[in-house]
Amino acid sequence: MNRDLHLDRDSSRSPYRLPPFSRVAAFAIPAIAVVYYALRGGSYDIVPRQEEAIVVWGVLALGYAFGVFPRSRAPRFAAVPFIALCLLALWTAVSLGWTQSDERTFAELVRYLHYAGLLLLVWSVIDVRTWRAAAAGLITAGLVVTLLAVVSRLHPSWFPTNYINSSLHVDRLSYPFNYWNAVGAWAVMSLGAALMVSAHARYWLVRAVTLASVPVCGAAIYLSYSRAAFIGLALAFLLVLIFSGNRWVALVHELAAGAGSALVAVVIHKKPEIANAAGTAGAGSVVLALIGAAALCVVATAITWFARGDVRWRLPRRAAQIGVAAAVVLVVIAVPTAGHSAISKGWHQFRHEPNHPKSADPTARLANLNGTRYFIWRGAARAFDHKPVKGLGAGTFEFWWNYTGGNEFVRDAHSIYLESFAEGGLPGGLLTLTLLLGLLVGGIVATRRLPEADRGMQGALIVAFFVYLWHAGVDWMWESTAVSVLGLSMAAVAIAAVGAPVARRPSLLRMRIPVAAVAVVVVLIQLPGLVSTTSVRASQRLFGRNELNAALAKANDAISAEPWASTPFVQRALVEERMNRLHAAQIDLDRAIRREPTNYRQPLLLARVDAEAGDVKAALVAYKRAKALRPASIFFAQ
Repeated sequence: MNRDLHLDRDSSRSPYRLPPFSRVAAFAIPAIAVVYYALRGGSYDIVPRQEEAIVVWGVLALGYAFGVFPRSRAPRFAAVPFIALCLLALWTAVSLGWTQSDERTFAELVRYLHYAGLLLLVWSVIDVRTWRAAAAGLITAGLVVTLLAVVSRLHPSWFPTNYINSSLHVDRLSYPFNYWNAVGAWAVMSLGAALMVSAHARYWLVRAVTLASVPVCGAAIYLSYSRAAFIGLALAFLLVLIFSGNRWVALVHELAAGAGSALVAVVIHKKPEIANAAGTAGAGSVVLALIGAAALCVVATAITWFARGDVRWRLPRRAAQIGVAAAVVLVVIAVPTAGHSAISKGWHQFRHEPNHPKSADPTARLANLNGTRYFIWRGAARAFDHKPVKGLGAGTFEFWWNYTGGNEFVRDAHSIYLESFAEGGLPGGLLTLTLLLGLLVGGIVATRRLPEADRGMQGALIVAFFVYLWHAGVDWMWESTAVSVLGLSMAAVAIAAVGAPVARRPSLLRMRIPVAAVAVVVVLIQLPGLVSTTSVRASQRLFGRNELNAALAKANDAISAEPWASTPFVQRALVEERMNRLHAAQIDLDRAIRREPTNYRQPLLLARVDAEAGDVKAALVAYKRAKALRPASIFFAQ
């Protein structure tokens, strides 16, 4: 038995030869695109994500119109998640008939279309010849962004000012996503993929570099102080062992990477300015710790490589399967038994203690499960009970949360699974599950069709997507566009690994014209929200400079672009209020209320304008309405 039996296949062995430039493009384009998504604040904001959606669908329109696409044919089982996503978009469009906010539901519709375009683009260009390069590009992008996140803590002057962290006095690592849990999720996904590659890559240098990058991911996870990320880390380590074809090698690499990451975490903990985002004192020590951890990982890869662990450290397949199953059963039984007291305490904290004690040590929050997740998830479950078929309407959970007594600002249900049932009813929830499980199962099915030499890279994609599913279930990672793009792209590439190249252009009428036409329509659908939002923000800037006539004109542009939205009417009302056109402001706020009848903000603003107009009775009515829509808000404290 020689080393070639467990190495990644060279593309030259494929029945389809591919020019080197194509492989470079297949690596570079996904890598650059994912980094671009991440560095735009995670593309959470509606403006960057809809600009990106226009690019995705624009490329599809041009590619199909000129016969460049499709260059590949995805396997048939890829139709299951793709059709589910398209039906989810269709159901969201139908829900515009009863939603409490056409503006927010329309924004979710274009999000679904964005993700659908992403899947279609991957499956139109990636196939058995290019999937390895694309997978390597995605993993590289994940590691590069994680490295940038850690460097932003060590040398913050090199990066844009983080106004969210500074205004909220947050010490948790949040660059570039402006959200610490997104950093944690991204780092765990990248770590899981890197561990898999380090145990299976064809070249020792690739193994050494990927394993050496794991302590950087560990530093990002630690600095995020994210409990979900630490649970995801344990899940990633377990999944790597489950999906690995070289489990003993993977285990040695996990031990080395774990030891290196622990060393880095200890050094960070002893440098309070780094740990608390208070300065850069101690950055040099952290860098030295990262170098030492990387060196330890390089030594580990050298040991496993020259000891030929891939070949010599193997159990018979049957024995390996029994061993993995026994280990999983042991964990399932032993952990609850040994940790019964701690689990009971944590469950009580999770259900009954929304606030955790303040501490100067940011790691203190990792020792408890205090928080509001339980209350938010319970609110989502009750919303589903309230409207089990139709749902609240995509994007409107916040209004339900406010109305039913939520006292903190919450926009999403912090779980794509619960949120999809709450906002989309039974159809929306089932379609979401079909989409995500279809991608996961599709990747696993594709793995079984690949030769053993390819299963390391394929396993890296599956582990990362599995971790994404965990984080999307406990936080709003679905709405953190960059995180979702990384996860969905990895799943799509995993399925595309068994896609077949297309040798001939498809006929115009059969595929090219219909797909190009749909792409153009989707691009047009992306425009109203994008134009309206940019116009509103331009109006707000002009308003801040007291250029009221120009601000009013921009508000009018926003209304023209998206007349069904509430926000443009609110903005115009604020400008009219400043111009002392109180009657016009009252009319616009009434229009805004009709477009979002369960949003407390508009009647609260109306109460102020009514009071300024001298209509005390109307002001009281509007105030009481606002209070009824968010009774627990500090705005209405007695």
